[in-house]
Amino acid sequence: MSYIKFKLGTFVNNDQTFVGMVINQKIFNISEVVNTYTGPKPTTTVGIKEMLLEWDTNFDSLCQIAETINNEAGKYREWRGEKDIAETSPLPPILSPNKMIYAAANYGGHIREMLNAGTAKNEQERENMLDRDKTRVRPYSFLKAPSSLVGAYSNIVLPPEATKVDWEVELALAIGRTAKRVKAESALDYVAGYMTSNDITARDLQSRPDWPTLRTDWFTGKSHDSFAPMGPFFVPAAFIDDYRLINLTLKVNGEIKQNDPAGDMVFSIEEQIEHASAQLALHPGDIISTGTPEGVGHGSGTYLKSGDIVEAEASGLGSQSCLVVEEVI
Repeated sequence: MSYIKFKLGTFVNNDQTFVGMVINQKIFNISEVVNTYTGPKPTTTVGIKEMLLEWDTNFDSLCQIAETINNEAGKYREWRGEKDIAETSPLPPILSPNKMIYAAANYGGHIREMLNAGTAKNEQERENMLDRDKTRVRPYSFLKAPSSLVGAYSNIVLPPEATKVDWEVELALAIGRTAKRVKAESALDYVAGYMTSNDITARDLQSRPDWPTLRTDWFTGKSHDSFAPMGPFFVPAAFIDDYRLINLTLKVNGEIKQNDPAGDMVFSIEEQIEHASAQLALHPGDIISTGTPEGVGHGSGTYLKSGDIVEAEASGLGSQSCLVVEEVI
């Protein structure tokens, strides 16, 4: 089926938060659009998370709205729902998701660079981490606090107790229907759309020498406020022919640090959904961030400092530009 392709986002304009449809670099406030649009309307315009509760129905309605805007561009140029992207500030596309699941050690290059940085305690542990035999090794995931979400142009705030804050560009997806114990073969049927993600990490806080038998503190290392820049856009899965062709790029102060395709994942999105849904039910609006390629700062011993500009992009999904600042206590 042929679609007029669009993106969705959650934006702020003149202190008003709204869901916007992005077509040809213009944002249309969907709440205002439906007041004048006479065709099928989405069941809600409150938020993308709410739209995902009935995504099949709402996606069809949004496609028809996009078709109308595209076909009657002259008429709708003065439609009061239209905004210019430069006049808005993006929030995370999905506000307050119920859960966010992040993949660890899911690109071969990233695994090797972390091992070279001294992640493994001994040679046996190193061999175990390099073992990608899927008959023995399952995806490794952790939960990240939804309160760590910020928009694509928001500040990344350095906790005063952290000295090794790192970057991790990732491809994130949003679930569009309830999934429990789904198989990899059908897993993509549960994906509503994709987003650019940056899994900011305090490496020194993640390591816990005071708890040597437990070692990794995912909570302290991953869930600080502002540690999950997301967006700016939510791109419906129907518009992505092959997620494996999406390229992940991250720059710090204009210097390319990461640049690899999502197809280099060890565990595919399908395998990650199968694994996650075997542990707990996935619900509309839940986010899975699928791991980062090599090029993180920890591999070379370089970390973020106040004043740095971090630009992250998943090709076709929009780019982020975040200023790194110190926390004001």
